Amino acid sequence: MRSQPRFHLLSRLFAFAAVFFVALAQAESAEQEVFGTAPDGTQLQWVVDTPATPGPWPTILVIHGGGFKGGGPGSGALCARDLAAAGYLALSIEYRLAPNGSLPGQVSDGRFPQQSDDVKMAVRAARSDPRCNGQVGAVGGSAGGYHTAFVAATGSYGDDRIDVGVSLSGAYDFSDSSPDPGLNPFIQDATNYVGVPASDTAALRAASPVSFVDATVAPLFLINSAQDPMPISQLADMTAKLDSLGVRTYQTLTLAGSLHAFDYWATVKDEVIAFLGAHFSGVPTPTPTPAPPPAEGVAQLLNVSTRAHVGSGDRVMIGGFIIRGALRKEVVLRALGPSLTQAGVQGVLADPVLALYNSAGHLIAKNDNSTALPQNLVALGLKPGNPSESIISVTLVPGSYTAVLSGAGNSSGAALLELYDLSPTGSTLSNISTRGEVVSNDDPIIGGFIAGGTKPAKVIVRAIGPSLALEGVTGAISNPVLELRNSDGSLLFANDNWRSDQEQQVLDTTIPPRDDRESAIVATLAPGNYTAIVRDSAGASGVALVEVYNLPND
Repeated sequence: MRSQPRFHLLSRLFAFAAVFFVALAQAESAEQEVFGTAPDGTQLQWVVDTPATPGPWPTILVIHGGGFKGGGPGSGALCARDLAAAGYLALSIEYRLAPNGSLPGQVSDGRFPQQSDDVKMAVRAARSDPRCNGQVGAVGGSAGGYHTAFVAATGSYGDDRIDVGVSLSGAYDFSDSSPDPGLNPFIQDATNYVGVPASDTAALRAASPVSFVDATVAPLFLINSAQDPMPISQLADMTAKLDSLGVRTYQTLTLAGSLHAFDYWATVKDEVIAFLGAHFSGVPTPTPTPAPPPAEGVAQLLNVSTRAHVGSGDRVMIGGFIIRGALRKEVVLRALGPSLTQAGVQGVLADPVLALYNSAGHLIAKNDNSTALPQNLVALGLKPGNPSESIISVTLVPGSYTAVLSGAGNSSGAALLELYDLSPTGSTLSNISTRGEVVSNDDPIIGGFIAGGTKPAKVIVRAIGPSLALEGVTGAISNPVLELRNSDGSLLFANDNWRSDQEQQVLDTTIPPRDDRESAIVATLAPGNYTAIVRDSAGASGVALVEVYNLPND
């Protein structure tokens, strides 16, 4: 790094002074709380900036820099204030410091991985905080940018991994101090933090985010300046690794000048807040007033099941659902194959594998073979009938989710995908769908659902085929036919080509199928069990999608 002009140093000092005085003002109104205790007994605190709107809120950890050996929550005070104004709960955290820094009561050396452990503790504490809606992101500067990238690339979603992160002038590869290590204090801070000499590049790289990141990394916004004190190679190292993994959920920004980390926050805050809102699962923008829980007796969709043939590629079974409301929902998903033979189903999938993803495409949970099960699932009778079958039990925040049922080793066969709502009050399931393969008229897609509550539920059921090609799906059926039957198998409605029947009712829903050959049924259903069956009008095979959407009652 080239030496910086004197006026540049002065501008940095003035920027620091501005942040310092804002931090003092903030400290008079923001709350300081203990969020955890490190293994050495150090009490770890965060400063809380609370939105003015009703909670719970998506939450952002604001992570300070300071060369891993200094700094504190006050350096991100402007950032925290702006995040709170945008509707996020902002928690400015502290973590143990490397030599010669320390927190009050700290007896450990604060070197790698102690600081990362502290940040992960903060992620868990934030996620379980009643003020948080279950979603946690981070904005970090300099060393805090390193910590943001670290907790975006490691840990488990829904636990100690963040859902989205923004790194301001972050460090990503401690083994690379180019272009000018002789003038760059970066290498001194990195070696001090890891506790090894500069010659031990293996240990330095092993402590770097580029060594941990894989295709499941949380969405990241990586920002620096053109003459940033952080070596420009750090950003290049990280983006090269992300590109090699095929990651498409990251964004970069390089600013003119030489400001560093939170010094340029005012310039980037609008883009950062937009990025956070776009990538939080199920939260396009912070919601000022959460939707109230459904009133007692309100009609809603409950348990869902779909039986179809499972193949490979586009022919795996894909189930989608949305959780609406303000509260988390406990659900169970099951993928059944071998036990279907007890119901007379032939050619079953021998070893179904089940995976659950959020709306950003991140894997939340995966299961192949149900072995140890929580006792409550056994008591509820949800234990699969065969140990080769799969089950996922999870509590989810409101948002959109996708379950994928495939066969181990790309095997194929008939399978059943089930979704059970274990907490039907507070939040609701809506817009349920399953994509699978129609084999023949005798082997269609069979989608079952329960209309819950005590009042009739108005729904639109759709059978989609040709328009799947617009989404890049190959081999879709060309003319889907839809039947809706009640719990005793009686035919309630049937449709082939949605404009042929109920055209105006379907148009009034504002979600008619995109292709006239596709089918739709609008119905008001009494509480109970229902089955939607999808075939091809000519008995052909191919991929199809069956969907059930809640509609407002007239």
